[in-house]
Amino acid sequence: MSFLARGHVPTHYNYLVQSAIYHRLPGRISRALHEKGIREGPRHFKMFTFSRLYGDFTRDQEGLLFRDRAYLCFSSPLERVATEVYRSFLVDPVMRLDNAELMVEVMKVVEEPEFTSSTLVYTLSPITVYRKSDDGIRYYSPYELEWGALVDLNAKRKYHALKGRYLKSGLQVRPLNAGLIRVKYKDNLIMAWKGEFQMRGPKSLQRVVYEAGMGSKNSQGFGMIEVKGRRMRDLLSLE
Repeated sequence: MSFLARGHVPTHYNYLVQSAIYHRLPGRISRALHEKGIREGPRHFKMFTFSRLYGDFTRDQEGLLFRDRAYLCFSSPLERVATEVYRSFLVDPVMRLDNAELMVEVMKVVEEPEFTSSTLVYTLSPITVYRKSDDGIRYYSPYELEWGALVDLNAKRKYHALKGRYLKSGLQVRPLNAGLIRVKYKDNLIMAWKGEFQMRGPKSLQRVVYEAGMGSKNSQGFGMIEVKGRRMRDLLSLE
């Protein structure tokens, strides 16, 4: 979506965008997704993700001051969820984030890209991978072996939750040029990684990760990717 944006958005805005998305859904669907999600064993996946806010802004003490256009992408493998979000913006094109007002100018449904045996992807929102222990939360870097194993396991669980079956082959994701970014969600500081990655694995598994997000905390605005050669901002251009 391309917005005409005016006003200040807080520097850490993930929770505001997430809340705005939930409010775009019919009450029954919003509650079911928020409280239950799609179950896989003891885990519950919300099965949607969104990008960072891109566009013409400057930083100051109040946050991000938007002066012109802002871009936001939303994705879900659940057709009903994606359709309801799309319809809601047709009815009410204004999204308010704190003191900022974003009015939809362009909204497009992007066709699925071609996945190959080695797909190059870029992050639209940073990828986070972690484990909990008695000592707290341990976030992993994509340059650590555990990172790849956890990304693979997470992808297989999402696939099983959506399709009802397991895949024998897994997902291999390798960083090509990745950098650390720190994002605050409510009172939690989350370590995540943005950049370029190489993705290998069954096309059906790549598709699930593309639609639902890579890694953890997707519904909080993490793990959205785009395929090289298909820049979302170009696809959302007004021309």
